[in-house]
Parts: sequence; C-alpha cells; structure tokens
Amino acid sequence: MAVDGWPVLTPVAGADVVAAVVRAGGDNPFLRMGVDARAGTPADRLCAPNGTAADLVDRVAARFGGCERRVAASMVVLGYSARLVGPAVSVLLREGMVLDLRPENVRFRYDPRSGFTLDLVRAAASRGEPAALHAAWCRIVVDDHLRPLVDAVREVVPVAAGLLWGNVASGLAGALRAAAPGNVTPAGLSLLAYGPLRGSGDLTDDRGRLSFVRRSCCLYYRLDGGGMCGDCALLHRALPGSCR
Repeated sequence: MAVDGWPVLTPVAGADVVAAVVRAGGDNPFLRMGVDARAGTPADRLCAPNGTAADLVDRVAARFGGCERRVAASMVVLGYSARLVGPAVSVLLREGMVLDLRPENVRFRYDPRSGFTLDLVRAAASRGEPAALHAAWCRIVVDDHLRPLVDAVREVVPVAAGLLWGNVASGLAGALRAAAPGNVTPAGLSLLAYGPLRGSGDLTDDRGRLSFVRRSCCLYYRLDGGGMCGDCALLHRALPGSCR
C-alpha cells in the first residue's frame, strides 16, 4: 500500500491481514469487519459528490419512522464511522498494522435491523515505524475516507460539520476503549487530536480508564424513543461550546 508523502511502509501478506481482521472482531462486534469482496455497495459511491448519500439518508430516515433528515444524516455518519474506526483502531493498536480502508477498498451494507456492516474488498495492510503508522492511519481513515463521507452527507443535508465530526470522535473514543481496555497508549489517544477531530470533545485518561465528553450532540434524543448518549454535551452543560 503506497502512501505518498510518508515514510515507506511494508505490505503485509493477505492471509495475515485476514487473520488480524478476524481477531479484531472476535470478541466484540463493535470492532468487527468482514472480508467479503462481493458484499454490499462500494464505499467510494457513498463518499463521492452526487453519490449515494441521499439515498442512504432517506433509508435511515425511513428506519426511524420518517425522522428529520438532519437527524438521519447524523445517524448515517454516527453508525458508518463507528463501523470503520472500530476495526481500524483495533488492528492498529493490537497488530501494529494500518488497514487499507480507502473508500475504493471498502464495501458497505445497511440493514434497518442491524445497522451498518463493512467489508474489505482486498485484504491489504502495512506495517512500519509507529510514527509512520500513525500518520498513515490518520490520512487513510480520516482524510481519504471519512472527510469525503462527511462532505457527501453535508451536500445532501446541511448539518453542522462539527456535529458530524463529533460523531466520528465519539465512535473513535469508544473504539479506543474497546480495543485497548485499560491500556490506551498516548499514540492511540493522539488520534482524537488529528485534523477535524481536534477540539471535538474533552478526553480524560484516569489510570487507563478513558472518558470522552463531546462538544456537540448527535441528535439521537430527537428520535422517538431516543435518549441522550453517555458522552453527550447535553449531559455535561458545563463543557464550553456544548449543544443547546
């Protein structure tokens, strides 16, 4: 996997990538990703301008009984990004690999009952020095995949960018807790300080117990039967910039 502009990374054999992905989700479905190259819809269609984001927002809105489109748009980014960053973080921290999760190498499915499922098209990953892995992870996961996704969703529904990146940060904080319970490294924590994720919330690490309070609200409380998430700014009004 070539990552222009960063130190050279060493490709990992496909069988080893598959084994790492399977291990990542073996005990936690939040960290699970499939390896079925034929499954679902290509993610690059979702992330492209004038792509399939509008259709997906409509499907999610229907799932929640015809909710506001801005709420459905938020749920798209919240659910999709969590399924992307979960295995990405787990494989990075546990295996010392960066998965090739560029949109053209990922396919996704959305089921109203079970949410999002993601699959790798080609089992590809790289190893390298920690700094190079960190830089490659941020570029591939955040810049190459999630930034186009956020832009595509905002093209359909004008939701605040900070809200959507707060959704990503929430999923990333959860993935860090799940992938490395009680042993989150400084390098892992620094992922939340990268680019558009910077300033999305307050992160504390109390002797390995990770806590994150975001500065925005995902709007889940506006759904029928919805409520407030544990990291929601509405539950922590003292946090500057919280959602009102």
